[in-house]
Amino acid sequence: MPLAVQPFSPQHAITVFACLFAMILFAAFGRRCKRNGRELNLRRGFAAFMIAWQIFTTVWWLLPRNYDIAVSLPLHVCDLAAWIAPFALLFQEKRWLRTMLYFWGFGFSTEAFITPILDHGPDSVHFWLFWGGHTLIVGAALYDVIVGGYRPRFRDYLVATAFSLAYSALIIPFNVAIGANYGYLGQSTPGAPTLIDHLGQWPLRAIWMILLGELFMLLLWAPWAIAGKKKSE
Repeated sequence: MPLAVQPFSPQHAITVFACLFAMILFAAFGRRCKRNGRELNLRRGFAAFMIAWQIFTTVWWLLPRNYDIAVSLPLHVCDLAAWIAPFALLFQEKRWLRTMLYFWGFGFSTEAFITPILDHGPDSVHFWLFWGGHTLIVGAALYDVIVGGYRPRFRDYLVATAFSLAYSALIIPFNVAIGANYGYLGQSTPGAPTLIDHLGQWPLRAIWMILLGELFMLLLWAPWAIAGKKKSE
């Protein structure tokens, strides 16, 4: 059995620090490339890498030895965000893509760094897919803010809310039908300690998760609104 990274352990801290360092370093490199006119090529290369990563991840989970309908389908919010991310960077004019990358990337995918739901260590493909995938999502969101200049508006928050509620409305009955826990909105709880454990029994737990998701996204919009108001005074 591979040695898993236990939440809040030294190994966990080192792993998170390494991922965060990689994100910040890449964003800083992107700013440098923007100054010398090479940022577009960097962004395209980053997007291509993310697409290749997601294709590999999806195929790996669908292989017969790994496949389980309850966990292998790319239906978690982070799975969807991982596909949104490269296209948000490629098509900067599509603001809704950048909006979903921002709110789902920072709002939901960051939770994986705080309480990782993973029982495999560095000698397992699971480990690298988990940490690599979440680093790419949050890294892309950070890149779009620092290099791309994305700033959320209240209308963007409403767009993210609409998509999130639509996702919840579709995934909850799907979870019930097959006994899965996609989006962690199913009847079971994750196999590792998380905030979800303190939200009560299902279906009330699912309602609390949706409300907390809305709160997180609102908090992601609020600082920019406050900064914009102070700037206009």
